[in-house]
Amino acid sequence: MSTQIDSLLLDTRDTLHKWLSLATGVLMVFFCFFNIALLHQITIGLVDALFGLLNLYLFRAALQGKSRKWHHYMLIGSLTVTVFYAFYSSDLRAGSIYWLLILPPLYCLLAGPKLGIVYTVILSLPAITFLFIKSDIDHFIPHRSVLNFSLAYFLTYAICFLYETQYKKSSQILHRMAFEDPLTGAKNRHALKVFFDFFNKQTKDALKEKFYQEIDETRLLIIDIDHFKSINDEFGHDVGDAVLIEMTELLQWCTDNHHVYRIGGEEFLIIQNGSQDQAYHFAESIRKRVENHIFRTHRSNIRITVSIGIAELKIGQTFAEFLRAADKNLYSAKSKGRNLVHHSAISLTEAV
Repeated sequence: MSTQIDSLLLDTRDTLHKWLSLATGVLMVFFCFFNIALLHQITIGLVDALFGLLNLYLFRAALQGKSRKWHHYMLIGSLTVTVFYAFYSSDLRAGSIYWLLILPPLYCLLAGPKLGIVYTVILSLPAITFLFIKSDIDHFIPHRSVLNFSLAYFLTYAICFLYETQYKKSSQILHRMAFEDPLTGAKNRHALKVFFDFFNKQTKDALKEKFYQEIDETRLLIIDIDHFKSINDEFGHDVGDAVLIEMTELLQWCTDNHHVYRIGGEEFLIIQNGSQDQAYHFAESIRKRVENHIFRTHRSNIRITVSIGIAELKIGQTFAEFLRAADKNLYSAKSKGRNLVHHSAISLTEAV
């Protein structure tokens, strides 16, 4: 779940990066003409032109889907250099100091809260120094200017930091509701659909970059509790729920809990990277562990077995197509007597 939240935060930063690159690029080009044509400040105008064109290039790269993580740092550097140079070179009465106040929120949003506070603190030192030097020679004015600027400068970061923190907490709650099964805490079918979309995008990107050989084979194990209805009928649904919860904990103990999904009433799914033999031995170890495990409830001790079907996840395979292939393997295991692991190379056309 944390991975999905981080991914959404990165998507938010990518969107901010794209449109901020466009807005600041256009603004810097405007200031370039303004400084050169009206104020005759050639140097500041050329700096605006250089970094304005750089920001427009970053926007173009983001628009074409070619943006990279280091582009964010280029944008941060571009804005920082431009704002600081304008503040250093111009008269304090020109108001360029106000642009310094937008830097802390941008550091927080583009670089993240932890790295953002580092940038904010480090760059506050030259900002405060320049302000102190440029302030009125009156004995009290420089100190008052520095104090007011420092409070406003760090307050803008604090507001953005609190918003970012609360946003992440809210995202965690919403993701838990959207992607987790409320009974067992395992991931649900919607989370599995998101995984399929991510897997297909990842493999397509790898094929474009010719790095597909570095991607491990991915197989998914569908695990079905044998005769689960009889447990509900004999002991009640509360005992059945307790068995499902304990089964989830058992599966999460066997593998990374981020790879365990509950996709039906008594059906679970595990993502497994590796060869066909590795997947089979892993599934067999789960089958034996469940068979030997005693599910203890407040009413009685229960023993259960599981049937497991294994299917390879193919490039371009949709969620529905995969489930048909995996269900076919699971049906084969059940038709042969249950408490079995079944794996066969089912082609996509055969599954459909």
